[in-house]
Amino acid sequence: MIRKEIEQLSENCKHIFEEVSDCIWATPETNYTEEKSTEAQRKVMEELGFKIIPVPDMPTAFVAEAGSGKPVIAILGEHDALPNLSAEADIPEWKEIVHDGPGHGCGHNLLGAGAMESAYILWQYMQAHNLQGTVKFCACPAEEGGVGKVYMIHRGVFDDVDFTISWHPGAKFGITHKCKSIAISNFKWHGKSAHAAGNPQHGRSALDAMELTNVGIQFLREHVDKETYIHYSILNGGGPAPNVVQSSAMGQYVVRCKDNTELVDTFRRVVLCAKGAATMTETTLEEPTILSAFSSMIDNEVMADILRKNIEAIKPVSYTDEEIAYAKQFQAIGSNPDAEDAICQELDETGAGSTDVADVSWVTPLIYLRVPTLANGTIGHHWTVTAQGKGPVAKKGLHIAARLMADTCIDMLEDPSLIEAAKEEFKKQLKGKKYEEECLIPKTQMPCAIY
Repeated sequence: MIRKEIEQLSENCKHIFEEVSDCIWATPETNYTEEKSTEAQRKVMEELGFKIIPVPDMPTAFVAEAGSGKPVIAILGEHDALPNLSAEADIPEWKEIVHDGPGHGCGHNLLGAGAMESAYILWQYMQAHNLQGTVKFCACPAEEGGVGKVYMIHRGVFDDVDFTISWHPGAKFGITHKCKSIAISNFKWHGKSAHAAGNPQHGRSALDAMELTNVGIQFLREHVDKETYIHYSILNGGGPAPNVVQSSAMGQYVVRCKDNTELVDTFRRVVLCAKGAATMTETTLEEPTILSAFSSMIDNEVMADILRKNIEAIKPVSYTDEEIAYAKQFQAIGSNPDAEDAICQELDETGAGSTDVADVSWVTPLIYLRVPTLANGTIGHHWTVTAQGKGPVAKKGLHIAARLMADTCIDMLEDPSLIEAAKEEFKKQLKGKKYEEECLIPKTQMPCAIY
């Protein structure tokens, strides 16, 4: 149910969270280094009356909590930037602020600020209407290539949570029902160096092993599920001299699948390719270490139905002529320049990327919202996302997301049967599986080693 009271609460405080968003945008920090971004969020939430709870061994993560008792609601925020996407704001031309510097090319400055606003206006409403419960704003680092939420799960952040909601900036409205599981790992081979012409028989090329692995993966692609993707890059080719047999080589391999079961099996087969290549070249392969891994998503149609009704009720969003003109300049350089609407308000429920938000869906009922903050056709993980991150469309989307999440949470608070139904569906969807058995990142792998 879309509530005028929530709209007014948002209006009253929106300047606070726009300032937070702009502050994080201006100090972009990549995964596990988000010190300024974390401090900006922590300070505001403490000033608004939330209790700040640190997360052990994770200095750029925290929980801001208000209220007491059940139900416990978690609202997820993110605040990490992407490398090499520094861009000046509001202009449809790539001008770096810092050469090769990071930038918010996925809109996490908006994501974190919108989640903060949602937690705050939800708590304000709960106090005014004597609604029992606890609100947790979870400041989550390292979504981009890290596994911040996985480590937060391991540290018990979600142990007492009854349901969770999150959102992401985008180019249209959306509800994410599924995400692909993914594993990112480094493979390293060791061989023997030798003069490549003088005595090549004494050399054992680690670079040959890596190249043979990549050939094997090309053949493997024919024999995996159609929703499986395997990518790789060469991190170390063993040096610049071709007349020296390379004694070491390292590559990074990414496996992306429809679910965790498929991921584990496909990753096993990629490792077999690497081991076979090592055998052929008489080199040795180090045991691959998974750097990061996200799970597939556990869908929750009970929560999706509530959110879907609220999205339809809040539409159509009214945009000023200035906001539309702003969006059109970025639409013109995107993937959909000829679309009738510069800002798309369609509801898309087909998205299926990869994110550690999906891991949280294994430990608590979860729904994942997308709201238009970008011009129609904007390409994700692109400098144009950074450039629009302080604009009027972005900020309007931030507040819409905050309202939709707050209204959806209130719908469930005011009808506890919906919470129970969401929990029942959660159990049914798990089919007896346990996250501890599905998660590819072990509890023993500590993020403090990365900081």
